[in-house]
Amino acid sequence: MATSPDDARPTSSDNRRKPVRTTQYMIAPAGAGISAQTLAEQLNQFGNILWTHDQRGVSGPPIAIVRMPDEAAAALRRSTAGSLIIEPDSHLRAASFAGPASSFIPAATTMTALGPDLKVTIRVLGEAGAPVEHATVRLVGEQASAQGRTDRDGNVDLTLLGEVPETIAAIFVSARSGHWGLWQQRPYIEADAVNTLTLKPLPLHGRLDWGGEAMHFDQVPDHCRGADVKIALIDNGVATSHKQLADIKHGTDARSGEDRSWSKDVTGHGTPCAGIINAAAQADHGVRGYAPDSELHVCKLPLDARCSDLIAALDDCLQNGIDVACVGVGCERGSVLVEQHIAMAKQQGVSIIAAAGNAGEGMLFPACSPHVVAVGAVGQMGSFPEDSPQAAQAAAATAAAGGLFVPPFSCRGSELDLCAPGVAVIACQSPDGYAVCDGTSLAAAYVAALAALILADHIDFKGSFVAKDAHRVERLFQILKDTAQPIGHPWQTGAGLPDAARALGVWSDQRPLAMPLNSGLREMRSAIRELDRIPFGASQAMMFEPLRGPANVTRLPLNPAPLAFQAAGGGTAGGTATVHELRAAMALAGLAEGP
Repeated sequence: MATSPDDARPTSSDNRRKPVRTTQYMIAPAGAGISAQTLAEQLNQFGNILWTHDQRGVSGPPIAIVRMPDEAAAALRRSTAGSLIIEPDSHLRAASFAGPASSFIPAATTMTALGPDLKVTIRVLGEAGAPVEHATVRLVGEQASAQGRTDRDGNVDLTLLGEVPETIAAIFVSARSGHWGLWQQRPYIEADAVNTLTLKPLPLHGRLDWGGEAMHFDQVPDHCRGADVKIALIDNGVATSHKQLADIKHGTDARSGEDRSWSKDVTGHGTPCAGIINAAAQADHGVRGYAPDSELHVCKLPLDARCSDLIAALDDCLQNGIDVACVGVGCERGSVLVEQHIAMAKQQGVSIIAAAGNAGEGMLFPACSPHVVAVGAVGQMGSFPEDSPQAAQAAAATAAAGGLFVPPFSCRGSELDLCAPGVAVIACQSPDGYAVCDGTSLAAAYVAALAALILADHIDFKGSFVAKDAHRVERLFQILKDTAQPIGHPWQTGAGLPDAARALGVWSDQRPLAMPLNSGLREMRSAIRELDRIPFGASQAMMFEPLRGPANVTRLPLNPAPLAFQAAGGGTAGGTATVHELRAAMALAGLAEGP
């Protein structure tokens, strides 16, 4: 017997058993000539339009943010035949504060419960005996793990299922501010007792940290401070209550664009990056900001940030005449609509520097875009206590040149452009303290600060590349990459560690770091495998996918003598440019004929 169309419809009970899956999408016309109102009218029948993206004075296609069933999105694609760009409005994740990875933990030796639940109390104190509040404590057993934060008395109660004290593999303690963390393997833990741990205080001498020295910021003239350069920090807000960040006056909330919520940092993620870039100097205390005279603009993303919020932040960069945008977030999949706005920003002279990511796998987007400089993290042996969580990172790391190493959390791949300090960085922390931080967001902040110094004081950006356009961006990217110190395998460290002195043309006798000779093909094969694991589910399928690759750069010769400064402690040999070099520099600047 033939069935009618009505017979094929699912019953209400079927619908209850199979709930309709909905996804938030970004939808925009693939061509010009469609208004936001026309787009909204076209989409009304397919789903719930949450809002239509306001370009805030920036030219570009209208974007509708729509929540709809995945089946409706598929039907819309078929019906529009490629005239609309339809892609998931993916969630963004922060790229800092990498936690302990499973590679640090001994493998489980048993798969059966060993006993009743293990209940443990941990008390965390400072060296003076005062309790450390808000410290994160993680216990890792052979089968389970537990994590919590200490209260005002420094205590936290943890319960591990099916463990006994002898099967505790490791304990990690991370203080929110003021102290080094703690890492112990096979710790002595007593059940039904208070187990006390003591943390070491952070050194705060007001001098360059290990990262500043490794990047040779100490050889840069004192007056190179990033004056007249605008930097946007696209992150989760900055605590301007911090005494070293109180001078930051510019910011916006990318989603609402109204209040001063940007001046608070609930997660503690944006404040450390802001300090690396813009912290005001204090006498013999605090940390060093490497572009303290730059004008920092805070573009706050919400805690549940999506790609549409990143688009709004990029629009704010265009409206405010930003020179350098430091992006501390990303997602696994690329976004054509975000890529369009990245290209628009580049055309108007905005140089985007993004964190590679902390998953230890393939690169995050937008770092993987060829219009963006992707920055991974490195650490330095001896820059942290031997019983700190950073020592655990080093134990599982890949060795690089000069005592540096690539931590296992740092994302890698052929798209990586540079690496920078991202392990054991002592930085500002909200509301008014200091913390030891890890992550590729911090590395991106170091590179953004150096980019500001180059734009402010390199002769190229006072002559041939003064116009704010794509050529200016690619010239900056070339200087950053071509003057970097190669320290390891390009898939793990990119072009290497940026050299502030070389980038600014400061004469120096500093010997380059020697690259290790043990770089093999294993890392390359691993990175390729990780790229193959990027999920492409039914709800994420789309017709458009942006290109991936290292940042595009100019192919012109570098200016032989951008600055006539002598590095501190440098010799006089080679301190004067030859006539040939000066002619070459003038030719590059368009001031004279070539040599």
